[in-house]
Amino acid sequence: MDRIYIGLEADRLAVASILVKNKYTVRQGSQRRGTGKSYDYFLEYDRNPDADTPKKGAGTDEG
Repeated sequence: MDRIYIGLEADRLAVASILVKNKYTVRQGSQRRGTGKSYDYFLEYDRNPDADTPKKGAGTDEG
């Protein structure tokens, strides 16, 4: 998975939302920065391999 470091929570949520809408798998996480008490926050993302293949029966109007 690729990783993007984004400090502000609102920005992380906005980017995650855009990635999800474009069929990416997204995780958020944090890791301690050095020996201090600070953390780096990031999003990990990966393109879904099945994102472009339509599901069987999708888009049919049966009823």
